[in-house]
Amino acid sequence: MKKIFTNKVFVLNVSAALLVIGSLAHYWMGYFHYDWSGDAWGTDDAYITYRYAENLANGNGIVFNPGDPVEGYSNLLYLLLLTPVFLVGASTHVYVVSVVLNICFGIGALYVFANYTRDKFGNTNGSLAAFVFVLTPPLWMWISSGMETILVVFLVLLLMVYVERIIEGAKDLRILSLLLICISMARADGFVIASIVIFYLFLKGCFREMLWSLLVVVCTLSAYSIWRLYYYGDLLPNTYYAKVSGPLIERVVFAIRQLWGISMNEGLFVYLLVAVLVFVQVISNLYRKSPLENQHLFKFEAVFIFAWIFYWIYIGADHFVERFLVVLYPLGLIALFRYIGSDLGGRGRIFIVSMLIILQLRMVVLDDRFLYTFDKYDRNIELGQMIKEEYEGKLLASDAAGKIPFYSGLQTIDMLGLNDRHIARIEPTFFEVGHNKFDPDYVLSLCPDLIVNWVKDRDMNLVRGVTRDKYEGFYKWVYLLNASRESKDVNIVNVSNTSLNDVQKLLDQEYSIAVLEKVKCKTLFD
Repeated sequence: MKKIFTNKVFVLNVSAALLVIGSLAHYWMGYFHYDWSGDAWGTDDAYITYRYAENLANGNGIVFNPGDPVEGYSNLLYLLLLTPVFLVGASTHVYVVSVVLNICFGIGALYVFANYTRDKFGNTNGSLAAFVFVLTPPLWMWISSGMETILVVFLVLLLMVYVERIIEGAKDLRILSLLLICISMARADGFVIASIVIFYLFLKGCFREMLWSLLVVVCTLSAYSIWRLYYYGDLLPNTYYAKVSGPLIERVVFAIRQLWGISMNEGLFVYLLVAVLVFVQVISNLYRKSPLENQHLFKFEAVFIFAWIFYWIYIGADHFVERFLVVLYPLGLIALFRYIGSDLGGRGRIFIVSMLIILQLRMVVLDDRFLYTFDKYDRNIELGQMIKEEYEGKLLASDAAGKIPFYSGLQTIDMLGLNDRHIARIEPTFFEVGHNKFDPDYVLSLCPDLIVNWVKDRDMNLVRGVTRDKYEGFYKWVYLLNASRESKDVNIVNVSNTSLNDVQKLLDQEYSIAVLEKVKCKTLFD
């Protein structure tokens, strides 16, 4: 048994195989809880990125709607990596390509993680940590999401490695500089991660390297901001205005509640507890040692966990639950093995590893995002394709700004404001992360030919403020979509000539997504 765990090639191959199997299982059979399209092919937001990449490849620029420059994406580096898919005419395969790309990033993250843990904690501990890492269901889920989450995990782990090399005496800063540039481009808030790295170098007393890193980040952000101001007319991405809103106290309370739920449901509390213990140990040692002696106490993973959670709480958490926190799983594992690894015997290590795996895998049992099925389908895609066939060249308004606009190809009003400058800047109606801004009067004044929206009640009021009194006389119902996950068929029913009573019967059967067609234009003067 010991020989197996000390065999580096064997451990890496088995771990990579487990990661791929878990990711492909979720790709083929899983779905995303916050996507009403059934056993969906990726998250809806991933297709926002795809639409920007497609427009770039087609010569329209990095835009959601041609001719309307708005920065409604948060992942420029990932967007650029996917653009070649459209340049070679493989747009129908972009989701598959993004999953393959994410699997590669996942294997890269595993390789970095496994080599680091084996080097720091020995072959056996490193191998055990690698197995726990790949048996983390959020990794599988976000690899198959089609989003940039795993790219961020990969870059953070690389940053950890190269920062430690510099602290140990390495003089070449080129790779660290490149990584800082990449993380600043990987997400709109990547500069926060870069700032944590700079702060960590300061804590370790690496002032020359800190100043160099600061210069790299400042130059990168300055160039990016100047380009953003020139191209989009804003210093900050439109997603910032759309999402970071509401009273600070409400954001903090919501985030803490969500963090508690994630910790309990996914086993993250173990890693957070260890990070707290590490910090308590550091603080206690501060009173017993000189400042120079204290430098070695600070570890990257503990500093990062605390700083990142602080930022995450400040912005009010995330609509996609644990998306931003996935990076804490490998860093928390490192903190755990650094804290207890050397003090445990073989049986103790096996016990802790087994408990961690059980805590993590219980997510597969308890979380309905892991209700796997072989009957894969996606209503958003089906609806987008149908709209493309019937309404080519029309103007669409939708609160789901990903798959339906991507597959329909229509100019689209994003009713939640991620890709709309006006809506993003209005005051929020209530507090809900990323979904609390909408302006029905503004949307209706733009006279979209189609509106796709959730039905609020049997009185035929729609969500996002599109109540019956606002649209009646200007729009008619033409289709209803069955949003029930239990219905395996893509049930899109034509209700243009259906009586009110029959429409209400369909609403009682969970036909709760309405497609409205314009009868006449409504202006602000009506």
